[in-house]
Amino acid sequence: MNTNLANCGKDLGKGKMMKKVMMISLVMALLLTLMKTQSLLLDTAYGAGEARPFPQQVSYSGIIKPNHVTQAAMNTAVASYYDYWKGKYLKNNLSSLPGGYYVKGEITGDPGGFVALGTSEGQGYGMIITVLMAGHDPNAKTIFDGLFKTARAFKSSVNSNLMGWVVADHVNAQGSFSSATDGDLDIAYSLILAHNQWGSGGTINYLQEATKMINAIKSSNVTNNNRLNLGDWDSKSAHNSRPSDWMMSHLRAFHEVTGDNTWLNVINALYTAYSQVSNNYAPTTGLISDFIVNTPAQPAPEWYLNEFQQTNQYYYNAARVPLRMVMDYAMYGETRGKTIVDKMSTWIKGATSNNPSNVKAGYSLSGTALNTYSSAVFTSPFISGATASSGNQAWVNAGWDYMKNAKSSYFSDSYNMLNLLYISGNWWKPTAQGGGSTGGVTLPVVSDTYVRGGTYSTINYSTETTMTVKKNDPNLSFARQGYLKFIKSSVTGPITSAKIRLYVDSIHSNATSVPIRALGIYNNTWSEATITYANQPTEAGVSQGSATATGTAGYIYLDVTSFVNSQSSDTLSFRIVGIDHDAGAVLATKENATASKRPVLLINGG
Repeated sequence: MNTNLANCGKDLGKGKMMKKVMMISLVMALLLTLMKTQSLLLDTAYGAGEARPFPQQVSYSGIIKPNHVTQAAMNTAVASYYDYWKGKYLKNNLSSLPGGYYVKGEITGDPGGFVALGTSEGQGYGMIITVLMAGHDPNAKTIFDGLFKTARAFKSSVNSNLMGWVVADHVNAQGSFSSATDGDLDIAYSLILAHNQWGSGGTINYLQEATKMINAIKSSNVTNNNRLNLGDWDSKSAHNSRPSDWMMSHLRAFHEVTGDNTWLNVINALYTAYSQVSNNYAPTTGLISDFIVNTPAQPAPEWYLNEFQQTNQYYYNAARVPLRMVMDYAMYGETRGKTIVDKMSTWIKGATSNNPSNVKAGYSLSGTALNTYSSAVFTSPFISGATASSGNQAWVNAGWDYMKNAKSSYFSDSYNMLNLLYISGNWWKPTAQGGGSTGGVTLPVVSDTYVRGGTYSTINYSTETTMTVKKNDPNLSFARQGYLKFIKSSVTGPITSAKIRLYVDSIHSNATSVPIRALGIYNNTWSEATITYANQPTEAGVSQGSATATGTAGYIYLDVTSFVNSQSSDTLSFRIVGIDHDAGAVLATKENATASKRPVLLINGG
């Protein structure tokens, strides 16, 4: 045997073994690198600590979604549209404000000699879209904070806590313009969303900034007649208003954050104004004009404020209204919002032969098309409005297919994006507490009133600041019982305790104590604006906890945990009744001037 050949064979064997070891080591190194990269990507995606990362895919009670596609497919479509929208409109190239982001878009109005790049309207859209897409976009918090930086730098020349309506790349443009109401409403609301998404313990105290803006809006934009004027340049005694600013769910969030009943008064005044225009000028269509004036409300004349000719028609401002109305119904159970969008939906489906692609860009209040072309800023809100009724399923399905592919310009695309978020269930309801957890959530009552029997059985008491509960069987004229409605869509996770907190203002003089019980009821269709003893829900109700009111004013707590946990619906309704014969108690309602006395549902989790 040749020793050299034998040694050569051993060396060859060793070489092959070393190659195998090297290959295995290389593969392991690659795997480790991939694992580290994946870990870094995951850490980046949720590095800002999102509490409500996209997709949230919320389902609201009484609201339908497209049912011809999966939820996952809807989420993918929304994410894809966001990526398109972000790439086209979201900019951070201001040489006069490094780190400041803005949404690039066209304007109507005089930019005062500057080259306008965007508006406060666009900032509001951008901030809402960005905070809702956090989790999909790993840079969402950086972008949101940059958008807010621009909003604060371009402060209004009238009320410095609001934003001037023009964005331009010049330091002299900062603080040079007055405000536009719609932009500030969206910006303030987005800060509440940010508080829910990231908390307020970082560089920006989102809740504090939201509260500051909400109070500024009240100071500058809420008129003496509880309408919203057009900007901080406008009069506090003005009757003119722009219905596209009537963001009812925003105003309810403002009420929850501040406890200020002003926002409920504004909501009621705006619904009244809408009814006046709809009933008198658009009885068939349910449409509303771009601007309204006077009391009772009526459409503004043509060329109002020299904006454009169609200010008396359903045009590019009013086109946004259906989304604002349906969200009040979806998130807060407000049936006045549903009534408005149901009427619109019936009309527009008929006018387009049930084909969303036939929606035109603008209509007279009587329903005549003003243009031959279409635009998503008109079509998409009609689709959103139709989600309030299951009878519109085919329309919503077809509308979704139109919306996800509709790409045009800043205004149309941005509002289309907002509608895509809503319809897919990825626009969630914020709370004043933030985070959406069950670790001590306080839900404000969204509807409350009482009913009285006998000769009072057809009277509605929804505007009262107190409700009386009293059991009296022989004489129904003395019998009274309360109704409460809450929305728990913001609550996630297990619920270990749910208690209604009521403030007892007084008890009737013929009693020293009044035991009171809560009954859970399944009928959520009642409306505080119309309920009476004669038309109240007839079901007996599910008996829940009781408590005793005494002659000393203060709180009582009714345990309703079992009923809350038994309900799949986000809407919770309760009847509040007296237990002992002829003993009455007077309880504070949400109309009470003292916010701390209003009914709430206290929820805690495990």
